[in-house]
Amino acid sequence: MVLTPDLDEARRFYCGTLGFGLRGASESQLVLEHAGAAFHVFRCEEAAPPSRHGARAASIFVFGVADIEAAMADLRAKGVNFIHERPAGNAHGLYAAFHAPGGNVHEIFETSGSGITAERRQDV
Repeated sequence: MVLTPDLDEARRFYCGTLGFGLRGASESQLVLEHAGAAFHVFRCEEAAPPSRHGARAASIFVFGVADIEAAMADLRAKGVNFIHERPAGNAHGLYAAFHAPGGNVHEIFETSGSGITAERRQDV
């Protein structure tokens, strides 16, 4: 579930930019579909305040990708803004956080074992 004050912007972003399907819509919510799962977006009064991603608790969605650099290039070409220039990494893989409507942040994630080296990641 995601909260955002502008459902039109959310529909453009999640359906148009990220390619989610639209299952249903009302004045107060969107029901989207991604990878066979329902993804609910509810209208709220205000966008989330800016925060330092990873430093404060927050609910985010993480989407698995096979090649993080290719996924970042594709999303950037569609106008998605990433928090860092290069993917960050941990023992489990590489991830890259991006801004979404309503002050939300989501991530794409490439699991380890895919040739991850220090040159491919930005330690944050």
